[in-house]
Amino acid sequence: MKDGVIIINTARGTLIDIQALLHAIAEGKVAAAGLDVLPDEPVIRKEAELLRSIYQKKHNMETLLANHVLLRLRNVFITPHSAFYTREAVQKILYTSLDNIGAFIEGSPKNVCT
Repeated sequence: MKDGVIIINTARGTLIDIQALLHAIAEGKVAAAGLDVLPDEPVIRKEAELLRSIYQKKHNMETLLANHVLLRLRNVFITPHSAFYTREAVQKILYTSLDNIGAFIEGSPKNVCT
């Protein structure tokens, strides 16, 4: 990729190697990043869970530290991962669920996972 790219991730936090992103930002390969997801994101939001994770070794501490560094960089923008939570999206989920329940009751299930 060209130097100075801007990385946008709105999918899953684990799609981006956070340590590699920090290195790329420091080296100027990446000019900025827009992230609405981070690996181990729930741990960042809950300080008590973070402390437990250190004790229980459930989370990669290097990734958690990298996440905290990303949160403080001026050229990294992190937004809440709530893209699915629009009025339209929630309404569609509701209508799909009602349609699935009705089809199931009628004996012809829809959207069946196999």
